[in-house]
Amino acid sequence: MKPHRRPWWLLVNKTTGLLTTVREESAPGERGFIIHGEPIVRGLAWLIWGPVSALVVIAIMTGLAIAYQVNQQSLLVRVLFIGAFLWLPAMAWGIITIVVNRLSGKHLEVERQADAQECVIRLNHDRGEFFYQTSTSPQTEEKLAFENIRQVKVTKAIGARDGKSLRLVLDTDKGPIVLLNETLGTQAQKTDLVREIQQSLDHYAAK
Repeated sequence: MKPHRRPWWLLVNKTTGLLTTVREESAPGERGFIIHGEPIVRGLAWLIWGPVSALVVIAIMTGLAIAYQVNQQSLLVRVLFIGAFLWLPAMAWGIITIVVNRLSGKHLEVERQADAQECVIRLNHDRGEFFYQTSTSPQTEEKLAFENIRQVKVTKAIGARDGKSLRLVLDTDKGPIVLLNETLGTQAQKTDLVREIQQSLDHYAAK
């Protein structure tokens, strides 16, 4: 699959973090969580091409005013020209913004999906299995027995200087596994997942 190339005329503002949702899917003897995150990608047509189109219209209107010597025309002509001078740039700004937004919609969606991340977690209480699958590169898919899991916790990312760069980590007999990196999921979402996963582990251990 060829990588998506952004058109030269499309300027965007993209957030570094991901807007994340957590969806729960339950079945008999199993609980599942689908964590999906997408960047917020906004087109800047209104900020770039809108003003450019307005300036072009103003330049054209100024040229027409000089060429036809509007200041020497009748009062009605001058009033109409002043009205056009005020309204046409604003109309051009609005029309160009609408057109460019429609043209850029599919490109913004492709870019949004290209940077999206997803993690699927399933807890099978009957078999005592922990399944997880991540869409990050490289993609990971693995099953673990509950007995091989020591702890689930939220920790700071390596080198993080603030309290917002947090990871959801699974401590296992083979070492730590990062389920959610610092960009996917909020602190509250990760804390809730820790509680849900730990409850499942404790309930199975009690059985």
